[in-house]
Order: sequence, then structure tokens, then C-alpha cells
Amino acid sequence: MTKQERGDFCFGFARESDGAIAFQCSDDAERWPWLRLHPAHNIAIQSTNYFSLTGVSLFAQSLSGEQWSALTSFSWRVHNRGEGAKHPVGGRATQEADGISYQCAFQDGDGAPVYDVAGAGVVFRNRDFESWRAKAKAEIAALAPADRFEFAAPGDVGVETHVEVYVSPVVEDPIAEDEAGPYVDALVTLENGFRPAHPYHGGSGDHVNSGHLCDAVQQGARLLGRSSYPSAGEATFTRYVELDRPFRLTCASQTAQKLVFEISQGPYKCATISVSYDD
Repeated sequence: MTKQERGDFCFGFARESDGAIAFQCSDDAERWPWLRLHPAHNIAIQSTNYFSLTGVSLFAQSLSGEQWSALTSFSWRVHNRGEGAKHPVGGRATQEADGISYQCAFQDGDGAPVYDVAGAGVVFRNRDFESWRAKAKAEIAALAPADRFEFAAPGDVGVETHVEVYVSPVVEDPIAEDEAGPYVDALVTLENGFRPAHPYHGGSGDHVNSGHLCDAVQQGARLLGRSSYPSAGEATFTRYVELDRPFRLTCASQTAQKLVFEISQGPYKCATISVSYDD
């Protein structure tokens, strides 16, 4: 997450008597094209979460627009993955004293629950963030670029266009002894990662966003046989994933109900994301 930007996805903020903040969500799919996706799609969940909670933090003055922050953990539950599911029209959020740890419940126009989400993070108040990022980027930029990256077929990962594909076909039988299970490689670039080239993903262009990572996990899960959207998920983030260099999603554990992906780039472990299924 970079410097905070509210936009106008959320509006009508109101502080309630117990300290929670209620708000309304936009339904403008021209401005927010991911509203055209099914509400249980990970891009929709991540985008709704990001823009809503950024708006809540700015309304509460727990973060300023000049501060840099990073999400360190995130969890979500989807209440309706059926054909009649609707996007949220509003939510109710509670924040911890640090200004970036939160819980939020979203509901649709009928008052039915859509998502429950929770997250935690850090704010970079003292670090020279840009110099630190420059060093981290340089380490990954020194890795070999993916001149001939093999992307999976769009239909195999549940998307419509080639630009939406981030992952390779599955490697079922890893050769390296340190690989814990089947894996996919992934590549997010400035060319395929952001609007207008990508139909849904936005972002600063500084790094691979949490939304990209969850999207790649959803694609990897489809390649491993999970054709439905996840009903819940958990993520922890320990290091930024950089653009324009491949990263790996290793399926460290899988059952009928849950997949756990370890995400690494070069020598660094960057995140762990698990997705669960009720069906």
C-alpha cells in the first residue's frame, strides 16, 4: 500500500455511538470496473476492502495522505457465492488505535451480509521509505528477467483475456528437493498489471499489490481443480513482491477444503495465502 488516496468509492462516513464508522459504497462500474465481476471474485473483495478502509482511515484521521503504510495480514469471508450475490452498498468498520488494524462488515442493498474482513498493518513514520524501497527493488531487478514466460491459457484460470493471466501452468512434480509441493510461477508487470491495460487492477505501479497476489492465488487454485470462488481466505505479507520479475506460488498444503500457498521471489519468502472452500 502506498500513500493513502481516498477517491470517492466510499462516502457518507458517520461515526456511530460505539466508535464504529459506517459508510456507503459506490455502484459506479464505469469508475470502478471491478464491480462488473462477481462479488466473490478476489479482485472485487480486495478492491472493495482497499478503497473502503483507506477511506475510513482518512475520515478517522488515523492516517494522513502523506504517510506510507503496508498491509501485513488480511482475512476475509464471503457470505454468498451464488448467482444472485450482490456487491456491497455499505459497511461498518472498527479500527484499533494504530489506525491501520481493522475489522469491517459489508452488506448489500437488502441488508444481507456480503463480506467480513479484517486486516493489520504498519505505518512507516520514521523510515526513509523511498530509499529503502529503492534498495529492495534493486535486489530483485538484479534477477534474470522472464523473457519467455509461459502463461496459462485464460480459460484454464477463469479469465477472459490474456492480459488477465498472471500464472504459468502447474508444475506438479517439482525437481528441486526444497519445493514442498506443486507450484505455479507468476509474473506481474507494468504492462499487464494495471489499468488501462488490465481491465480491473489499479495501483501505484510501485510493487505487486496484495490484490494481484490474491488474484494469482485464485488462478493457481483453479489450475489445481478448485473451479469455484473461495469462501474464505487468510494472508500474511512479509516482503513486497516486485514488478517485472517472476515470483513463485508453491502449494505447501492442500485438502478438499483448503489450499495454502507460499509466495517467494528470488531468495525471499514474501507471503503466505490460504484459501478455503465450503463446497
